[in-house]
Amino acid sequence: MRPARPSIALLVALLASLALAGCVSSGTAGWTFAPPPSPTPTPVASAGTSGAPTASGSPAPSGAAASGGPAPSGGASADVSIMAMNIAFQPTSVTAPAGRPFTIDFNNMDASVPHDIYIKDSTGADKFEGAIITGPAETTYNVPALAAGTYTFVCSIHSNMTGTMVVQ
Repeated sequence: MRPARPSIALLVALLASLALAGCVSSGTAGWTFAPPPSPTPTPVASAGTSGAPTASGSPAPSGAAASGGPAPSGGASADVSIMAMNIAFQPTSVTAPAGRPFTIDFNNMDASVPHDIYIKDSTGADKFEGAIITGPAETTYNVPALAAGTYTFVCSIHSNMTGTMVVQ
């Protein structure tokens, strides 16, 4: 008598079930894919030291830095708030204090798009150059003291992004 051999169909079924079990394992995978960022992120209001949102033109705490580069993100007590969304600045007109350093809370809401803020005087000369940030991201720019007057703020990357800054 010959020993019994499993049939080919039985072996194929066994291998298929093992492969399927490996695919639907309850263990965690060694890799994952993150979903793409939302094309229109939800804006988040920054809060001042009292917990209330700050408004453009509110006073900064004493001793505000004047380095010109970005400071730690958050804008909790920024003098001016500017947002980049849909390749445009919002608002397009802001007021800043004259004769003292001030801060700009810059919130880039455009996913995967770089923006910055340059402040130019009436002759077109750069008075401030903010670092480029790629959205969605937020930073605080420390702007040195500017004389009273009207300035233009622009994105150096997107020439159509402009606004007016009244320093008084």
